[in-house]
Amino acid sequence: MSSLSMADLDFDPAWWYAQVHPHRYGLLGGSLLAIFFNAMARAHPDTRRTVKGIPIYIYAVAMIFQVVVFLPTAYCAWQRWAWNPEWMKEGWTTSPGWTKISPMHERKRYERLYLYALWGYMIKDMWIFRRDFLFFAHHLVCLFGILAFFAVPAGVGCFVVGATVLELGNFTFNLALLAGKDSSPDVPREIKHAFEYLYHVCMPLSNAIGAAMFAWFSQFPKLKGTVWVYCLGVAWFSLIAGREAVHLRRSVPYFRAERRRKADLARRNEEAKKIKKKL
Repeated sequence: MSSLSMADLDFDPAWWYAQVHPHRYGLLGGSLLAIFFNAMARAHPDTRRTVKGIPIYIYAVAMIFQVVVFLPTAYCAWQRWAWNPEWMKEGWTTSPGWTKISPMHERKRYERLYLYALWGYMIKDMWIFRRDFLFFAHHLVCLFGILAFFAVPAGVGCFVVGATVLELGNFTFNLALLAGKDSSPDVPREIKHAFEYLYHVCMPLSNAIGAAMFAWFSQFPKLKGTVWVYCLGVAWFSLIAGREAVHLRRSVPYFRAERRRKADLARRNEEAKKIKKKL
């Protein structure tokens, strides 16, 4: 698997097919399992109740993927190499201590499983949200990105960790949607505020870490100055920019309103104290 330069923009589709073809059954299996999880999660009528126009089961399955699938798989993949940062720089045909292996080698098992699961995670909601342009476009970009990472000459581990960091940011967004400011009146104000604050801190943090990891990724020897960096960078930073725009639209008005509420409460308390003294 050789590195591509900007001169190779007219790459051979057969070459791309050859890189992705060995993973066809894994991608199919990941898709079917994710769709099955969706079907099972929506079986109970209560799970089809909507929050912000989205059924609860969509949030539930997404959050399970984020903390039960992506995080442990990324952990196992990196821990297997004793947290060696060099693992993040490897491609599909290289591995620490090995010069050339097959992408289907046992040493790449967790990396493959991660991308299969991520593919299924994106596929499972495509039909449900086919009329939501932004959602559909977001997932379509992610799907093309996943296919690209089956052919990338280096940085597979960096993508696994970076994508996990971004998904953990999404996890806090899901928590904020389910139990934050717009949730049921039965949810205590303190809980709502805690989840909004968690999202407010963790989303920009995950975006910053994700951006920093791509900056590091772009300097790997087999990637620096290549078409991989330019094309994947546009997709990666577009996704991060969209995430941060959503974060700012939600968090900035909320915390401004909270500051006003607390200031009004403090003013009323002060006025009450003055009235009490006069009495």
